[in-house]
Amino acid sequence: MKTYYQILLLLPVLILSSTRFGAAQHTKNEVEKSIDRDAMPARALSLINQFWKEPKKADFYRQSDGEMISYEVKLNWEDHPYSIEFDASGSLIDVEQLIEFEELPHALRNTITEEINNQYTTFRLTRVQRQFSAFENDDDEVLKKILEEDFEDLLIRYEIEIDGHNKTELGSFEMLFDENGNLIQKRKIVRRSLDNIW
Repeated sequence: MKTYYQILLLLPVLILSSTRFGAAQHTKNEVEKSIDRDAMPARALSLINQFWKEPKKADFYRQSDGEMISYEVKLNWEDHPYSIEFDASGSLIDVEQLIEFEELPHALRNTITEEINNQYTTFRLTRVQRQFSAFENDDDEVLKKILEEDFEDLLIRYEIEIDGHNKTELGSFEMLFDENGNLIQKRKIVRRSLDNIW
């Protein structure tokens, strides 16, 4: 009987903890800080130098979301800004290409717009990125294929940021879609003063 009452007393605490944990999983709370080129992981620099020959035109950042540290290189190539993200060991996480929404295929634009319309009363697109990563870990091959614009064997997703609201939500949100326009993940964006926005 004593155990039963102990569980009843702890139940509100467990529910509150669970709710807070769940909310944290759906929040983008990243901070970027500009760093010197030499502060990048050596493996990341080696990969960048191997594929991009103009490192002076690149900017380097250390990024933290409170749990994970990563490193980013931002550069321009073929009229598009690129963000190349590495983990702390210098292994490639993904490559993001900043694009206009109108660059997406017409059918994909319609599917994504319909999904956002279903979730928000009004919204405004603020940033659209095409995200490339590998099905298997092969950093050299991913970068090589991007430079050759051979995207066939790459995992492609679309990261779209919006300002929007509905009856229960108001603010900025990041929505991740697969190449068919299916929503994979949505996170509320917490803006920080150190954010570096293109």
